Amino acid sequence: MKKNLLLIFCLTLLFSATVQAAAGSADNLFEQANIAYTRGDYRQAINLYLKIAEKEGVSSSLLYNLANSFAATGQVGQAVLNYERALRLSPGNADIRANLDQVRKDGGLYRDNLPLYDRIAELLAADQWLMLSGSSFLLLAMITLGANLSTKRTHGVIRLLIFSGLLVSLGTLPISLYRYQTWNDGVVVGREARLLISPFPEAVSTGTIRPGRLVRPGKKHGNYVLVQDETGRRGWLEQSSFKRIADLPEQQKARSASIHEAVR
Repeated sequence: MKKNLLLIFCLTLLFSATVQAAAGSADNLFEQANIAYTRGDYRQAINLYLKIAEKEGVSSSLLYNLANSFAATGQVGQAVLNYERALRLSPGNADIRANLDQVRKDGGLYRDNLPLYDRIAELLAADQWLMLSGSSFLLLAMITLGANLSTKRTHGVIRLLIFSGLLVSLGTLPISLYRYQTWNDGVVVGREARLLISPFPEAVSTGTIRPGRLVRPGKKHGNYVLVQDETGRRGWLEQSSFKRIADLPEQQKARSASIHEAVR
């Protein structure tokens, strides 16, 4: 019995030491990446951030730092892709949103022609719109139940609250569903991304898409995917020309999240 307890104790110590060593290694890599970024060695920083992502998984702050490094080297497509991925993990982060908007502006990816509905929908993530819709519906139900206990003096206020809750609930639910449609969107990363009228290399091109443009994939044929970009253009795009935002590493968050708390 004593031997078994001793063995378990030794294994526990070994496991703890292994975890601490792994965390220390990741800490060291992250520090090296930040130092490389600070001294302007952005390519080295990119390599180190990618190495951390491969070993430890990703977090919003790691993706944010990686996107900043890509932006500093002029790789607009990769920068937008990683900013968008960071926003998937941290939808309300104002710094990520501000840098993403700046990179889009610098890259000529103007979005002023987006419909008003799209601009409103992008104010919150799909989950946040759904939460707002659910909360308003719950509040509406509570107000409706409480209406039976109200007096004649408060009937007008109750009606106004019921109408407001119903309006918010019905207004935000469609936006939430609409935002969920963007979950599978991709970002153009290829510099010579050509839109073709058919899914064949020799097909006529209708133009190119700038790196960093968002595209919504549709049906696939061979190495080509039918897409529609955010300006409404449609055509066949080579699959290697864009990457899906949702295609994160299997580990959605870093196992040692504490090493990524400092966001540049």
